[in-house]
Amino acid sequence: AMRVKKSAVLLLCAALLPLSGCSRAEAALPYAHEIEDTVLMGALGVDLKEGAPGRVAVTVSSGGRSGAGDSPGQSPVVLSAQAETVSAACAEMQTFGSDFVFFGDVEHVLVGEEQALTGVMSLLGHMARDPELRLEARLWVIKDGRAGDILFDAASDGGAPDRLTALETDAELAASPAPRTAREVLSDLLDNGCALLPALERRPARTGDGAEGEYTVAGAGYAILRNGALAGWTGEEGALGADLLTGDAPGRILEFAAPSLAQTALRLTEVKTELTPSFTDGVLAGLAVTCRIEAQVAELRGADGLSEEGRIWLEERLAQTGEAAIHTALDLAQTLDADYLHLGRKAALAAPWRKAELETQWKAGFAALPISLTVTGQVARM
Repeated sequence: AMRVKKSAVLLLCAALLPLSGCSRAEAALPYAHEIEDTVLMGALGVDLKEGAPGRVAVTVSSGGRSGAGDSPGQSPVVLSAQAETVSAACAEMQTFGSDFVFFGDVEHVLVGEEQALTGVMSLLGHMARDPELRLEARLWVIKDGRAGDILFDAASDGGAPDRLTALETDAELAASPAPRTAREVLSDLLDNGCALLPALERRPARTGDGAEGEYTVAGAGYAILRNGALAGWTGEEGALGADLLTGDAPGRILEFAAPSLAQTALRLTEVKTELTPSFTDGVLAGLAVTCRIEAQVAELRGADGLSEEGRIWLEERLAQTGEAAIHTALDLAQTLDADYLHLGRKAALAAPWRKAELETQWKAGFAALPISLTVTGQVARM
């Protein structure tokens, strides 16, 4: 079991009490244990039990700990149990060994694809009510795989919590699909039943990727939820389009081969998107989307500098790339009849005097709604 200083847990317990309210605080009191006998879990995965629909397989993982002085390091602890509910599976884990299993440190919750297909609302409801789990935990969906496999694989690489935190940091630096908190996802689902969740996939490890085990985990765009359940995947292009429409694209790097054969990397700096709904005799008739993508040259190879002609060419390519990505994201939304981009809510904010019509007409008309798209690119001069 992983052991840390007793003062850290005392501080954690003290922090839980005022934030959780009387009822939750009282519920947490029986869980007071000496830290030397406690395993702090940092990641939790939920899958459907194989061959037993309706039952869940819950896997949890602690982080590893490096040795210090005469104290040896400790490997991650990974536990798994199956039951009818997440609560029962977690309770069963308390019977494994002599250490107390503490779930209040869980910062990452992984949902296997099969479980996501059945829906995530019950899991989110459990997280909202449980005295230890928190809605501030990051939520991920495993594409073509199981959450438990990811957690067991990561045990050889220092533990899933560290690996998932590294993926989160990488996503922030590269502006690629980043994890969302369970609270954010729950808010989106309560709005219209749809949400985006960052996807992970299990891949064979290769030389140079830093993995020590046979498999590694990497980002795989977004999972699309409709009516609280997995409905599809964005893919790489759709993920870029979604980020452009939601304002999460700044920082992303895009590469282009200019006519002069110079390889150019552009870093997106700002994305400005406007929505304008149109009506005919009080009936929603269409939606105009305009998007301006601003970027600066991050790297230029094969040329002495960027000419004005080259800069204009890059602006055109930037606009074309952005337009194709946004089209993909919008087509997915309408094909699935899933407003995972929450365009209806944004259109109402853009035209508050039309809020009543949008609230009554948007859901029924969204899938067939004519959407016009205008995208422009701007590349800063060097």
